[in-house]
Amino acid sequence: MSDVLTADLYDEHGDSLRVVLPGLRDFGGVRRLVGQVSTVACFQDNSLVRDALAEPGRGRVLVVDGGGSQRFALLGDQLAARAVANGWAGGGVFGCMTRTAP
Repeated sequence: MSDVLTADLYDEHGDSLRVVLPGLRDFGGVRRLVGQVSTVACFQDNSLVRDALAEPGRGRVLVVDGGGSQRFALLGDQLAARAVANGWAGGGVFGCMTRTAP
C-alpha cells in the first residue's frame, strides 16, 4: 500500500470530503482543576490509565498523552467512575474518550 497525502485527496475529492478538527471538550462540568499532576503516556492501550486510576487519587489530576489517536478510547464512563471513587480531581486526555449519552 502506498502513502496517500491529505493534500492530494483534497485536490481530487475536496467537494466530497469532511475534516474532523481536533479540539477540547468538557465532559466533567468542572471549569478549573487544582492538584498535583500525574501523567500517563500510552498509545491505543488504556491499561496504564486503568492502573493509574485504580490508585488513590488524593486530589490529583491525571493527564493522559494518547498521542492524539482517534482509533481507541482511552477513558470512558467506567474508568471515570473509578477515578471519582478513588478521589481523583479530574484529568485531561490527548486522544479519544467515550461518553454515555445523557
